[in-house]
Amino acid sequence: MDEMRMAGAGGHCASHKAKPTLSQEAMGKAILKAPLVSVEAMDAEAFFKRSKAARVKWYCSTLCAYQEQLFESSRRNNVPAQLIAACILNELADIKFQDVWQERLGAIKGSLGPAQMQVQTATEFGHVDVPQEVLERDDEAKRLQPGPHFMSEGYAPPPPRKMLLRAYVAMRLKIMQVSIEAAARELARLLTLMAKHKTRAWQQQHGFNAPAPAVAPHPHACFQQNSFRGVTDNERFEQLCDSVIAAYNSPDIIIAMNPGKSVLFGGASGAPPYLDARQHGFNGATIGWDIFTEGLFVQRP
Repeated sequence: MDEMRMAGAGGHCASHKAKPTLSQEAMGKAILKAPLVSVEAMDAEAFFKRSKAARVKWYCSTLCAYQEQLFESSRRNNVPAQLIAACILNELADIKFQDVWQERLGAIKGSLGPAQMQVQTATEFGHVDVPQEVLERDDEAKRLQPGPHFMSEGYAPPPPRKMLLRAYVAMRLKIMQVSIEAAARELARLLTLMAKHKTRAWQQQHGFNAPAPAVAPHPHACFQQNSFRGVTDNERFEQLCDSVIAAYNSPDIIIAMNPGKSVLFGGASGAPPYLDARQHGFNGATIGWDIFTEGLFVQRP
């Protein structure tokens, strides 16, 4: 790890009052509440036309207060805090008006929260912790589902199957700390899949040879020497962001026979396949380069 970069860690975030973490909530020391709307409309093309200094200022105003949660999720899932930050910031830099309105309307499906994670993905892979009482209520709702012959005028049926569970997950995803943890879990899952399929085209493009988080000695092992293409840590971290953030938006790119060429490597951004994923990867790599070279969100060992 670059010692000069490590020495400057945290300086940008020192002036931001730290928000409580999920572990503090679990200990009863904080109550985390979901806002009605957790995202703001932002055009990615316009965002990346800003100067680096302007982008860094936005990174700080967006995530510096949540740095302790980044570190907590990094330790828990053994993925770099800077990668989690780059993933979240990339999603927030590309928010459509319909993304804002589906939250305002109380949607319980689709992509929600700062991590813009699909409710189905979060539910299927357990990326959001759900209290036992919610699970029990959801099971009860399933048990009480009536057959068609029970339906009659004036009958109020119980909630549809899994509605309570989806509603809880959707609500929690709008909390920044929960989105950070959910993103970290998904990134760990994707890195595990990439390690399992390291000979596939997308991983080979990036020179991927990183260990799965479950067996890595520490979070930064995924961009150390020989883990990705590149001579320096920041070059390898850029490759990490490009490959994994693309997969965050389209996981199938990990196993695709023809994923298309990474935009980072000169692939035409307007060419199929996986157009959206490859563009997200490139944008995420740009953010990753910014925060890495500025020493943002660096967790000391």
